[in-house]
This record gives sequence, structure tokens and C-alpha cells, in this order.
Amino acid sequence: MDTRQIRYFLAVVEHGGFGRAATALNVAQPTMSQSVKALERDLGTALFHRASHGVTLSAAGRAFLGPARALIRDVAVAGEAVGGRREHDSLEIVASAPLGAHPGAALVGGFLRAHPDVSVSLDRDTDEALLARVRDGVSELGLVHLPAARLGLCEVGLGAHDLVLVFPPPHTARPATRIPSPAAGDRMPGAEVVRLADLAGLELLGVPRGSASRLLVESALRAAGVRTRVVVESGQRDLITDLVIAGAGAAFMPDVAAHAAVAGGAVVRRVAPALRLPYGIVHRPGELSATARAFLDHALREADHARREADHAPREADHAPREADHAPQEAGHEPHEAGHTEQDAGHTPRDAGHAPRER
Repeated sequence: MDTRQIRYFLAVVEHGGFGRAATALNVAQPTMSQSVKALERDLGTALFHRASHGVTLSAAGRAFLGPARALIRDVAVAGEAVGGRREHDSLEIVASAPLGAHPGAALVGGFLRAHPDVSVSLDRDTDEALLARVRDGVSELGLVHLPAARLGLCEVGLGAHDLVLVFPPPHTARPATRIPSPAAGDRMPGAEVVRLADLAGLELLGVPRGSASRLLVESALRAAGVRTRVVVESGQRDLITDLVIAGAGAAFMPDVAAHAAVAGGAVVRRVAPALRLPYGIVHRPGELSATARAFLDHALREADHARREADHAPREADHAPREADHAPQEAGHEPHEAGHTEQDAGHTPRDAGHAPRER
């Protein structure tokens, strides 16, 4: 077994066939086929099912994929350590929804503008499968909600999303999935905010137990002293949006993912107290490839830039005219923006004395 054979194997997987892989690597197809067959002889098993319509990975091939990618990355890291020629200019990233789009798409786009010779594979998977793929070396980096403290992976925090509560459209909502009415005299400021304490008996859709968002929501509901019921559990967050629209239940989800539900008629409410769900990158312990290190550095710079912008952005409430300036204010109805300008987890808001002043 040699690294050339393994590179050919990975190329066939990436390009979906021997012909396309041979073209991409500028080698003769018979040469590639013979090299992969030699690898299979060395391993004592077939890595592909070969058919007239193409090739698919066998069970052994799927098991070999992660270690093969990890081996090639380790070879590249070893070469870079002694100043050797850099060969690893591709990067495999797996993200959970909605992190693949927010902030994954922007991070990959910015990274490729700075590194145009790099190729990036950005895939999506459930939280559990994502962590297993990173642990097994199938993907070098994972973009996931935190904490993901298992499997011995390293975590690098980047930011946080606000969680909102999404209710079914009025025409599909059942009594146990409708927006709760606050107790008399206990109305939250702002019509688009619901208290966690008012959610008793609400039927919810949930991601699997143990995931970061589920742990955050369950802890907050316990602190509020309310009991809800999870009626549907799914690791596919896109499916949860469809289930909300169909009236199966309400769901907590990151604010950046709520637009699809709104387009389907769902109703979004902010929650009080506000819930912030951190996210970041996970990777296996040990040295990263130069490409992965460059991406991680890029992601950290972007996260720092976003925090600085949030620190210096004028709060909307500081510049909007208060109702009290124009009309008598009802008791308990103080204008409120529900905490959506707070900084990411781990960064405390600046003192009010540093906020931009109106002239």
C-alpha cells in the first residue's frame, strides 16, 4: 500500500467514477484502475461495487474512507513540518443545519477568495453523524452547535445564535401548539415576545436528546418551572420546519433558520429570558493540515470582526423615539428589544458609557 493508491481511491470517491477521477488527476484510466485494484489486493477486500452504470463504495470502502483521508492529511502535515512540498490543498467540512448556510456559506466563500487554489467540500449531516465523521477522519472540520464535548474532539468557539420559538400557522395549529396567552397583568413588553414561564403544556418538536440546543432549551424550561411535551423528535432540522408548518408542534430554532418557516406561514416569537446557542468548529486532537489551519484562522478572524461590529453598532433602542415621549405609557409596557443585540457567548456587553451618543 502506498499513498498514491490511496489518493487514487479518494479521487474515485470524490469524482464518482474512475473515468472522471482519471481526468481530474490527469492520469490514464487503466493506470488508476490497476492502482486501486492493487490497493484492494493489499487490503484483502473490495472497496467498490463495480457495475455498468458506475461504481459505489462497498461496506469496506465506507469503513476505509475516513482513515484514508486522515492518512493523507497526516502525510501532508508531516511533509509541511519539514518544509516539504505542500500537496494537501483540499478541505472536507461537515456542518449541521442551519450552520452550513449561516455562517458556513459566508466562511467558505471568504476563504476561497483568499485561497483560490483550494477546493472545499462542504456537506451537511445530523449532529451525531457529524461528530462521528470528524472523529473517524471522514471530515477534517465540523461546524456544530456547542457544547459537543464527546468523542474526544477539540472545540473552537466562533459565535452564538439567538433561539426563537416558532409556532404553526393559525390554520394548522392545534390548541396545544398555539401561542400562549400571558397571565393577567403579566404581559411582556412587545407583542412579539413570549415568556418561557407561559409555555406550560406546549407541544414541541425536538432534536435528539444530548444535542446542544436540546440541552439549552430543557435547562431553561426547568429553570422557568414549566413542563412541555416533545411530540416529535428529529435530527433533521429542515424536517422540523416542515413539521411546524404542518401543525405538528412548535419548535425552538436559531433565528437565522426561521425565515423558511415564516415563508410557510409559521409565526415566530422571541423568548424571555433570551436563549443564546453557541456554535463553533470541532476537529480531532493533533496537528491540522495547513489548509484546515488556514480555514480555522479565517473563521476566527471573521468571528472577531463580527463581535467588533456588534460592539460598536448603535442599539436600535438608543435612536428610536420612545413611546413615553409622545403618549402616556401604560404600566408594565416599557419599550423593549428582547436582547437581540447582545454579544456572542463569552463576550460581555460594553459599558453604556461607550455606546455612540446621539448628536
